[in-house]
Amino acid sequence: MIARLEFKNRSKELLRITLPMAAEHLSMAVIGMASAMLVSTGAGEYAVSAIGMVDSIFNLIFALFSALTVGGVIVVSQYMGREDILSAKAAGGQAVLLATVFSTLVFIALMFGARPLLGALYPGADENVMDAAITFLIIVSVSFPVFALRETIFGLMRGTGDTFTPMVISIATNLLNIGLGFLLILGLNLWIINIPPMGIAGAGIALLITRTIGAVAGGWYITFKVKRIRLNRIKYFRPNISIQKTILRLGMPTSVESGLFNVGALIIQVLIVSMSTAAIATHAIGSSIMGFVNVPGNALATALMILVGQRIGRGNEDDVIPTMKFTLAAGAGAFAIVCLSVFLLRGVLFGLFSPTVDTLGYLNVVVVVALIATPLLWPASFIAPAALRASGDVVFPMIVTIISMLGVRVVLSFVLGVWLGWGILGVWLGMTADWALRGTCFWIRLLRGKWRGKAIR
Repeated sequence: MIARLEFKNRSKELLRITLPMAAEHLSMAVIGMASAMLVSTGAGEYAVSAIGMVDSIFNLIFALFSALTVGGVIVVSQYMGREDILSAKAAGGQAVLLATVFSTLVFIALMFGARPLLGALYPGADENVMDAAITFLIIVSVSFPVFALRETIFGLMRGTGDTFTPMVISIATNLLNIGLGFLLILGLNLWIINIPPMGIAGAGIALLITRTIGAVAGGWYITFKVKRIRLNRIKYFRPNISIQKTILRLGMPTSVESGLFNVGALIIQVLIVSMSTAAIATHAIGSSIMGFVNVPGNALATALMILVGQRIGRGNEDDVIPTMKFTLAAGAGAFAIVCLSVFLLRGVLFGLFSPTVDTLGYLNVVVVVALIATPLLWPASFIAPAALRASGDVVFPMIVTIISMLGVRVVLSFVLGVWLGWGILGVWLGMTADWALRGTCFWIRLLRGKWRGKAIR
């Protein structure tokens, strides 16, 4: 009876936080796939390849912002666990301030450095692909400040346990993004309305507009409507070095981890570009599909960070391991269902991207490999470290991720993909080996209890 009641309570708590984020991530994945289809239809496979190249750079830059998002979630969730609302508000204001400054600097750098950066990273890329990539990077770089602001605000809301509001704003703006994308990518000629097709530039403009709307909506809500961490006073945004240090101390290891992880991903993207346009398209399409598959895992990882952070704030460290095990079990079950569904529908999904014969052949191999590995390896590799970070143990996940990414995934991608000639399959096999090593290390760390005693003082 006690076990059944505990299962019911844990399930209710986890679902309350996870379901809105799962819906949000699902909308992002679906819209991402739909955008790739629109770009493929309106501008050709070279445009899909260009977006894949640029996404590697975007992911690296977004990693810089993760210090603020992750640090903000950890600090706010622990303060909320203690019912220290004033400290939570102060931390929220400083996270927003830091995000605004850092993202503006990145935007300025990209506006002037887009062409030489892409030329240095992808010297062997097809000319059409390179031109499309430059156009897309320049347009979307304008959206970095509003994107960073939106993600930071959403992170603060989630730290309080409010995952519903970010979901509503994200889904609304994602739907708007696909509508604008349809109009701007493909164009519209209807009676007095004449919008010329803009191709990949249209995709970038649609993203810029919707990200701006999302940031404005999030800013308005956290200033005037949110109940527990309303940032409606100038004093919250006045520079506070002490609070900024706390946020960065907890967030920077994750930022460095994400940054170097994406450096590895960028190196791998360079290797893929040297293979063929079909390999580039396979990686872009496969990653888009796996982004859909990873929806429950991403939602559960954030949920676990919130739950553990609040438990740490309340001084209830003994419930961290049971919470983590329950969340990982839920993740494995959710992945099994999603992966089986995608496996059965893979032909239909692949066809939506209008791939070439070569690309389709690659997809039928690499995506199936990832679908088999995901339920077995992904939860321990990506969900479990969220518990470590929420407890304040942020350095260990950073070290493990960097060593595994650069020492396993990148090395195996070169050895299997380039040296032995296995191509894109070698790259994806290297990815699954990376998952296995990291998951093992995180699991051992959690069970040994080395994360205890690292909470905010």
